[in-house]
Amino acid sequence: MHALTAPRRSARSLFGRRRGGRILAVKWGYNPNSSSLGVDVTFLLLSLSLLTLLTPLLGLLLRYTARNGGRGSAVTPPPSA
Repeated sequence: MHALTAPRRSARSLFGRRRGGRILAVKWGYNPNSSSLGVDVTFLLLSLSLLTLLTPLLGLLLRYTARNGGRGSAVTPPPSA
């Protein structure tokens, strides 16, 4: 036996049971055919698209109300003397 190699272990563990199969490969990533992942990704894409469309509309609405005499805005005009 070579000094740098570890001794081979038997197929039985410490408790006398046979070990399962070996891990042949590890794949980093995701399965695009998974239904739960597809639902999550679809929800994220649709919700972010909706948020992207609503953000400029909200800014337009806030600018319009601020220019239109301050109605509906949180800033109160100074009292006239």
